[in-house]
Amino acid sequence: MASNDSEAIHVSVKDLKPGDSVLQFFELRSKDMRKTRSGDSYLDLTAGDATGTIAAKMWPEAIRKWGDDFKPGDFVKIEGRVETFRERNQLVVEKIRVVSASEVPDTTSLVRATGYDPDVLFLELTEKARALKPAEMAELVSEILARNADAFKTYPAARMVHHAYVGGLIEHVATMTRKVEAIAAVEPAIDRDLAVAGALLHDIGKLRELNPTQRGRTSEGRLIGHLILGVEMIMEMALEKELADRKWLRDLEHIVLAHHGELEFGSPVKPFTREAMLVHFVDNLDSRLKILDEALESPEVDGFSAYNKWLSGRAYAGSSALQEEE
Repeated sequence: MASNDSEAIHVSVKDLKPGDSVLQFFELRSKDMRKTRSGDSYLDLTAGDATGTIAAKMWPEAIRKWGDDFKPGDFVKIEGRVETFRERNQLVVEKIRVVSASEVPDTTSLVRATGYDPDVLFLELTEKARALKPAEMAELVSEILARNADAFKTYPAARMVHHAYVGGLIEHVATMTRKVEAIAAVEPAIDRDLAVAGALLHDIGKLRELNPTQRGRTSEGRLIGHLILGVEMIMEMALEKELADRKWLRDLEHIVLAHHGELEFGSPVKPFTREAMLVHFVDNLDSRLKILDEALESPEVDGFSAYNKWLSGRAYAGSSALQEEE
């Protein structure tokens, strides 16, 4: 691509239409190598900006010319055209290159962000933390949130799978905590305060695992992971507050360590308490619902999404949604 292609005008993804020629910046959201019926390799991509995403295909000839040295999270410049496939817009990539953030006139136009107000969510969560019992647990949880407020409001919840956008972490924690409260209200054997504390802090280690500036993971994130890092953050605060001998602290740490549910998914231990079991399944529920929501942002005419590897299938909007469209 010529160096003067930075003068191209950006058209929002939501405004792209069949027949459009494209020469502009995108954020690469996903990348999968697939095979054509004849056995040739092609790339199935998702490109996006702050307004949405568009499926993209990079066929073998384009791969041979421009390579595939790019990854999800990269800012890229794409030259291509918009076509219709199964009544959905699709971008055919003719040229592509990775660009630095400094080349993009306005990176905020490419980066997706939560639709919630992070300040409002943070106030909601801090109020829940302050109301916890015993008061010592409220103090510990509140102080961890307060000291990490700026990062907590802006970090994604993940690099790719769910809530992978600015403010995604606090959105996920807020919606998940509400679900935990709702279930705890009808399960009297569950310690509601402990479960809420676990929901509030279950992903706090993401603040050390992820590196939003470099759009990847930190060294300690790769080597240790956010579950262990989260427990480290909790213990650091407990030592500072002289709370390391409290029995509830062990239970809180167990929730954080076990919230992935299975050893194969990164948990050092499985959930063995009611509260850990609740947080694990609600975390999974909240993330899976978000994956479904994102998959269905641009459904096909039959109400199904494109194939989603995180779901191992195609999400379905439901018959009621189709009736509303009709």
